[in-house]
Amino acid sequence: MKLNFRRGSAYASKYAREYLKGKKPEDIKNITVIRHAAIGDFMNIRPFLIELRKFFPNAKITLSVIKHYMYGIPEDLIDELHVMSRYKEDGSKTGILTRIKEAKKLPSQDIIFDLTDSTITLLLVFLAKAKLKIGYPYRAIRRAFFDIATLRSDFVVEAVSVEHMLNILGAKTAYPLQYGYEKQYPKHDKKRVVYFAGASVENKCWEREKFKELIQMMAKEYPDYEHIILQGIGENEKFYDIYEPVSHLENVKLQQKMSIEKVMQFLADSRLLVSNDTGIRNMGIALEIATVGIFFQIPPFRYWPREEKHDCVFTIEYDSPSVEAVFCSAKSMMEKLYEK
Repeated sequence: MKLNFRRGSAYASKYAREYLKGKKPEDIKNITVIRHAAIGDFMNIRPFLIELRKFFPNAKITLSVIKHYMYGIPEDLIDELHVMSRYKEDGSKTGILTRIKEAKKLPSQDIIFDLTDSTITLLLVFLAKAKLKIGYPYRAIRRAFFDIATLRSDFVVEAVSVEHMLNILGAKTAYPLQYGYEKQYPKHDKKRVVYFAGASVENKCWEREKFKELIQMMAKEYPDYEHIILQGIGENEKFYDIYEPVSHLENVKLQQKMSIEKVMQFLADSRLLVSNDTGIRNMGIALEIATVGIFFQIPPFRYWPREEKHDCVFTIEYDSPSVEAVFCSAKSMMEKLYEK
């Protein structure tokens, strides 16, 4: 494997170049991928894991995760699991000795990829018995932990940014992104639009009054579609205040919370998902259904696959988008994909 890139577009140590000289992807036997994050981030790395398996066909793949985020782990794409903990059972943070002990449980690796870049993952990278360490740290000073580092952009969808760590090794990755869910969750096309009004934090939630107005408009525009308000797992994600004012509409329904498997199949069978920036939206993207994301306070580019079936609604000031703007986006998506 030969590294080939322009100066400034990535970093590679002299050791990395020497280590890779004469090696073929088939020679790599053990790889660890670090992803300490929640369900949406697990969805985002599925294309990376698929391409990783293709490029290193003989490697056993271990995924390192954080204990309090184990919902939606891509177990179908890995061989082993390594777990670290940020918190104790009582909610207090784990100490450095506990973290060192957990990090040292990771066996020797040929290559380790850090797809998170946090304090804990850098500790794991530092302690790991890996022959080659690859990451994409935001801060230049953190490159010292890695033999190879690629740039991390807020203007390229993250699922593509992490694949740059494979591209630098010569991997020919596919686009559009492949998520590998087509067999696990086969599509049964239903004329259904799904709405999810929750998010990981309250300040990422579009106003519920606006969601209610949007659903009213969509239900009237598409009377032959089911319009489903999807409940979340949290107590603040029941959404009765959105549903009750529109409950008189025959084509609007409230779907109570389901297991992750049922939610995934439910989304796979649907035509459009309208959602805040949250894990549900990333699940929809991974299932390759059409999505409209509602963004404010943060730019959407890092979370927006630039494909025909995905759109993001935001203003140039990153304040809360209008109901009309989200409605126009959803209507345009429906006309483009289904109502021609």
